[in-house]
Amino acid sequence: MKRNKRVIVITGGIGTGKSTAVGIIKSLGFKVVDSDKIVHEGYAVNSPLYGQVTEMFGKQILNEDCTINRQRLGQIVFNDTEKLHALNEIVHNYVHNEINKAINENNEEVIFLDIPLILENIKQNKHYALKFDEIWLVYVRPEIQIERLRQRAIQENKNPDDVLNIIKKQIPIDEKVSMVNEVIDNEGTIENLRIKIEALLKMKGIGW
Repeated sequence: MKRNKRVIVITGGIGTGKSTAVGIIKSLGFKVVDSDKIVHEGYAVNSPLYGQVTEMFGKQILNEDCTINRQRLGQIVFNDTEKLHALNEIVHNYVHNEINKAINENNEEVIFLDIPLILENIKQNKHYALKFDEIWLVYVRPEIQIERLRQRAIQENKNPDDVLNIIKKQIPIDEKVSMVNEVIDNEGTIENLRIKIEALLKMKGIGW
């Protein structure tokens, strides 16, 4: 990585509007490396991650077309802490290697990393040699986060309780505030969010 290259992680709990913030950052012309996209592409047939996962769990996780059945894989590791840990180790190592590769191959002075669970991983001491300069958290109060998720679940014809259970698996949003460098309040409109992101970029001396 170039010494003058600045790497900033964008994170946030489910329902905080992190994806909207990332969209704004992209619209300003910045490079954003998406960890979820890396995982999705990594599960494609014949990718290195695909090979490691299928070697560990066997053909029982494959569909007829040899693609990985994510739901079946999830059922296998759901109640088996050891297997879940093994899967997470494989996926985290793969993702962080791909992120580092993307950083090294990009010539931009500022690169953003979209990593939803970066704080959960840090708390478990899972750094995997991933180097970054700052973490920015997209934040809303817990009651707003819950209400947004409830409304989203209703709109998508999902059980609100199932969606809300996801929050329990993440570090509470208020606890995350003390773990990051910057907090971006997202309780207003999308335009308010854009204004706050632009102001933060200017404060950091990052032009676009």
